[in-house]
Amino acid sequence: MRLVIIDLGAIHIHSLRELKSLAIQIELTNSIVVRKLGTRVIAVAPMKTMGLDYIEASSLRSGYRLLVAPMERVIDMLGAKRVIVMDPYGEHDLRVEDLEWAEAVVLGGIVDRTPIKGITTLLRNMGLPWAPTMRITLRGSILGVPSEINNIAAILIKALEVGSLENAIKEIQPKRDAIARASAEIPRLLRSLGRSPSIEDLVEIYKSLRTWLNLDSIGMM
Repeated sequence: MRLVIIDLGAIHIHSLRELKSLAIQIELTNSIVVRKLGTRVIAVAPMKTMGLDYIEASSLRSGYRLLVAPMERVIDMLGAKRVIVMDPYGEHDLRVEDLEWAEAVVLGGIVDRTPIKGITTLLRNMGLPWAPTMRITLRGSILGVPSEINNIAAILIKALEVGSLENAIKEIQPKRDAIARASAEIPRLLRSLGRSPSIEDLVEIYKSLRTWLNLDSIGMM
């Protein structure tokens, strides 16, 4: 993986507050990715549009590259033949082997506050209809997987380093995402007991969740 590409095809739907968040996330992504030798961050907008000047200022400030051109043309110009598009509703679960195979990974440049389900899929279909879409899942679900661009990039880099997506997610996972997943898992695990839980049961459930969720520093028990 030598390229992390941020697709800004939906930049025009963002409010000023969201543009600020988007710029920060791309800047954080760049600071994470540049630590990996030979990998670059490139933001791509299909055309000049409202809000792009904010990203232009961010790119000059932080050192990542901003290109204004159709995504497929940029991919061709960069010479990337093996491309995957990250999408929480993608066709396949991402594996470390996919990251090792890919020359470029495309992330949707949409902040998590923008409530439009499927927009990443739409951008992919418009720009790279031939590229496979992949989702990061944690034990069969996207719940608990962070949605911020910088956190996704950090998971991808860490997964390549440690050879495990689950371990990478646990290391990068913000507390709120760990709590959200634990909140879904605990009722299911309690139901599986088939009886009223004891304190010992609760402790064991917490210990089991702690092996794959970032719960070490959370005072849940």
